[in-house]
Amino acid sequence: MKTRRLLTYLGLFLLVSQAAAGRTPPYGNFLEHFTMGVEWGYTQGFYQSRNYNYISEEGYRIFEENRRFQAIANAQVLAHFGYRINDKMNLAVYGGYMGMGKDNRLLPVMLRVSFFPFTDVEDGMFVYAQGGVAWHIHSTAGNMAALAALGGGYRFRLSLYTNLDLLLGVKYLRDHPSIPNPEGPGNVPEHNIRMNNAGYCALDVSIAISF
Repeated sequence: MKTRRLLTYLGLFLLVSQAAAGRTPPYGNFLEHFTMGVEWGYTQGFYQSRNYNYISEEGYRIFEENRRFQAIANAQVLAHFGYRINDKMNLAVYGGYMGMGKDNRLLPVMLRVSFFPFTDVEDGMFVYAQGGVAWHIHSTAGNMAALAALGGGYRFRLSLYTNLDLLLGVKYLRDHPSIPNPEGPGNVPEHNIRMNNAGYCALDVSIAISF
């Protein structure tokens, strides 16, 4: 009963949002509001910062702060499932695999909002914003990270239900990595860490197919 009520409320919300936008999506049935697709990208890191504060094995406090431009190349592969709020806006959940920085591999889950100044069913430019979280593939790499991105692209309408998108965006990852032990092997124990913030900026160039 609760599930049926939740679905009813969700349907009403989507209908109201479409009416508020003043446009009706040109889709034949409810299922055609949904989208799915895959995205492949090249990630060019260009800047990173680190701010560490921890207690050494000898009991004294160590501060490390570093900011530098550093070119590190990675890749990402994403899949999405989305919903067309109207013919100009799409809301989608993305997940997959990505690299960010040196030897840093993550599994991200993000929410992306895309806006099409014309419509999403014709050739034209669009912009997007996204945010989410990411888990490290190796448990020793650090805690859960947060990420955000802004960008835009151009959509090529290949057929009635198929699109080819070219995307360019700037991405930022906020991480809390493990700290290598400067006095011996392994990493600094977690109970000795007071701060382990790291930030990575990168440029994404991607190509996507959506249905």
